[in-house]
Amino acid sequence: MLALALLGSLLGAAGGAPAQGAPGSWQGRAPALLVARSDQRVCSEPLPPPPLASGQRLASLAWQFSVPAGAPLRAWLCHPQQCLALPASRGRSRALGGLDAGQPLQLCFLLDAGGRPQRVADLQVLVEYR
Repeated sequence: MLALALLGSLLGAAGGAPAQGAPGSWQGRAPALLVARSDQRVCSEPLPPPPLASGQRLASLAWQFSVPAGAPLRAWLCHPQQCLALPASRGRSRALGGLDAGQPLQLCFLLDAGGRPQRVADLQVLVEYR
């Protein structure tokens, strides 16, 4: 819950570019997406880290996005080396820990077969690195 509180306090930055947070962290936001196909992932624009993250390693990630309750889609938080399947529309994980923190991240979505198109909004990530 502390991560979500921190994420909430940092989410005041406007635009799609990440805003530098406390030392060792940054947050990014992306515009809403329409996920309309079950055979092709739809990904946010890349969320680039600040220059200070170069040469550092990911420690933990928090994410948040908005979809209608029960939306028939799957979601991932993707680093160029690996994607993490997201079990919910908000959460926190250390699963990508150790990867290069100087790389951009993306939130990606795929509609379940037979599902109706879904709008995904309020795409946000909070990255902590060491």
